[in-house]
This record gives sequence, structure tokens and C-alpha cells, in this order.
Amino acid sequence: MINYLTQQMVVSQVPAGSKEDQPVIMPARLCLHFLRQASAIHAHGFKSYGVFTAEAGGSIFRPVDVWFFDPKQNRRNIPHNRAAFEAQGTYFRAHDDAGFVVDGKELLNVERAVGEVGQTIVAPFHSHRRQPPNFSDIDYYLHNPFFSWHLVVCLRNPATPTIQPFLVDKSFDDFGIDASDRREGSERPYQGDNVRPLDLVVEGRQTELDEIASALGLWYSARELVCPVLA
Repeated sequence: MINYLTQQMVVSQVPAGSKEDQPVIMPARLCLHFLRQASAIHAHGFKSYGVFTAEAGGSIFRPVDVWFFDPKQNRRNIPHNRAAFEAQGTYFRAHDDAGFVVDGKELLNVERAVGEVGQTIVAPFHSHRRQPPNFSDIDYYLHNPFFSWHLVVCLRNPATPTIQPFLVDKSFDDFGIDASDRREGSERPYQGDNVRPLDLVVEGRQTELDEIASALGLWYSARELVCPVLA
């Protein structure tokens, strides 16, 4: 059966060679909430970071909710964390809001709350306040290998944010940063072929898709990308 009330729209597309990868499929109302919350946090001068969740036992590529961590609780600049970030290059010494570290107690509270509603954490996300929506070297170092994908929202132009999920395949051998690192340019795009951009598809009513298209500056391409959903 074709559901003509529920439509799909691709809001971030990848090169043709990557089309065999599973897209991330998100409810339009979730995408709208995510954009509004991330934009509000950015407007207050903070970095957004948090996790997407899916129904327990469901597809990890079909998030149903998002949880934002408190940006005022970012542990990036406590002494040993700050030293580790500053060891990643000039950019991280110049910008003390480049990077994030989740407060341990807050993470535990979110994990418990997610479990209580029958969901599971499937992917992290974070915002870029100045950088493009790439997956950078430091994003790679800090990505938890337990998760298969990671979403970046770029807000350097708040009027036209950009959302891009990435498929990430890595081991714990590449996990973490340290004050003993002597890196430069860790804000630059990661070059390994074990990180690939994914399509992001949103599903919802036409009015919701129009809102998303407007928020992302996609007015002219939106209707070309809309199709009915098989149900």
C-alpha cells in the first residue's frame, strides 16, 4: 500500500558510489525538533552534542528521538581535557569551544532514561560552530567505535544549517586523544575510506517537509526529492 500522506525527502545526499550504504531515515518532526534545539543552543554561544535513540530491537538507522546534553556541563575545559584538546593543533588552542566532553553523571542519567522508555542509544551527534559539515580527524579520534554512525550539524551560517550523517568503521585502537599528542590540523576532514557520508531521509507530511526545506534552504530542490512512502 502507498501512503500518500507520508512523504520522504532526502536532505543530505552522498556521491553515487556510496548509494549502497543504508540511509539514515528520520521522522520529520524529529528532524525539526533537532534543528530548532541545535540552532537555539548555537544562538546562545554553545556547542550542541548528544545522542539519537531508536526503539529497542529496531533498526539503528531509524532514530525516533534525540537527547541533548547540557552544553553548560561540557567538560572540555577542565585541565586534563583542555590539555588533550590543545595537543590537537593551533585551532584548538585558539577556540576553547572546539570540542566537547560529556559529563559522566549526565551521560549515566540519559542512558537510564532512554532505557526506561524502551529505547537504545544508536548514534552520537555534535555541531560545528565554524567548520563545514565534515567528519574531521578529531571527530574520528573521539567517535565511540560502539556506534556505526555519527551526525554532524553545521551552524556556521545559522540561516542555512547543514546536516550530514556519516558511517564510521573503527576500532578502539583509534579511540581517544591525549595531552601527549603532537598533532596539527585535527579540525580538517578525515581522509580514511572507513568513514563515508550517508543519505539522510526525512519522513512526514508535506507541510513538515516544507518546514525542513525552508530551514535548510532547500525550497527549490525539496519537491524534486519528495516521494510517497510504501506502507
